[in-house]
Amino acid sequence: MISVPSTSVLACATCMADKGSLVGQAQGFAILFMLGILAFMFICAAAFIISFIRRQNSASAAAAANLI
Repeated sequence: MISVPSTSVLACATCMADKGSLVGQAQGFAILFMLGILAFMFICAAAFIISFIRRQNSASAAAAANLI
């Protein structure tokens, strides 16, 4: 087994980001940006599904009106 002294082992910025460093701030903003993109995609998917529901309801109402 290879033995490494604990003083030479440093954690990556993902595990141990300093709150005041530019890397830590950039990681925080990257997470917020990713959450914003995900929220936008979920809203688009929901709007797509709602538009299909509205089209289906209007098509079934038109079909019911033609039968009467």
